[in-house]
Amino acid sequence: MQMHLTGVDLFYWTAGFLGHVALLVVLCKRHRARKFPVFTLWIASNLARTTVLFFVARFSGRATYYYTYWTLAIFDTVLQFGIVYEMYALTFRPLGVWATKDVRNIFAWLLSLSLLIAAVLTLMARPHTRLWVQEVTIRGNLFSSLWMSELFVGMITISVKVGLPWKAHVARISQGLGVYSLFGIMIEAGNSYFGLGGRAHDYATLSYARMTIYLCCLLYWIAMLWKNAPDAREMSVELHQQLARLQATAERDLQTIRGWRLR
Repeated sequence: MQMHLTGVDLFYWTAGFLGHVALLVVLCKRHRARKFPVFTLWIASNLARTTVLFFVARFSGRATYYYTYWTLAIFDTVLQFGIVYEMYALTFRPLGVWATKDVRNIFAWLLSLSLLIAAVLTLMARPHTRLWVQEVTIRGNLFSSLWMSELFVGMITISVKVGLPWKAHVARISQGLGVYSLFGIMIEAGNSYFGLGGRAHDYATLSYARMTIYLCCLLYWIAMLWKNAPDAREMSVELHQQLARLQATAERDLQTIRGWRLR
């Protein structure tokens, strides 16, 4: 049985398609794609995902649509975590290596702790559903939103602590994804409460809310990534090498001092 698409559905399909096309044009025309390859790949995959799901919804049944959606959602989540790493790398590896060994260790701890917290909170959720696949979907979306939010909050905290400023476009991409993830937590919490046990209308309403927030993020990225980043002083190759040597020396000295404390 084919799915029935309402006028609202068609609006979101069209708006999402046009928004992704516009952002890809900005990324390519303003030469951002090379700097943010994972983010660009994610936007391109979302464009392909929007197109594929539209035709599946239009010409296939609900079961086919659901399993196609879930398969593509897994790939989408993996790419989102790739974006997180890309933003961390651009912020905390300004010279091609981690700013300090401590920052790398903090990142590893943050990754593990945030994963644990997200997993525990997801297991505590009790969504009302009729089918196990519906429960997996709600739990999976909640886990993704929780983990992404924790990682972006951690990114802000670490950057403030170590005094590393965000580059303009890195900050804009991170802010958009951070806001989307934070709203995603509230939306998925609502899905867990209402579920799909005979209240599919509530789930559809929350889905429209999620898509509205995402479209706002698309518009924000289009506007911000079109603009030029603030001018920065060019760093010569010699100065780059000197800073790298200074960083390596500082880390060796720090290790020596720690060794003295242990004696």
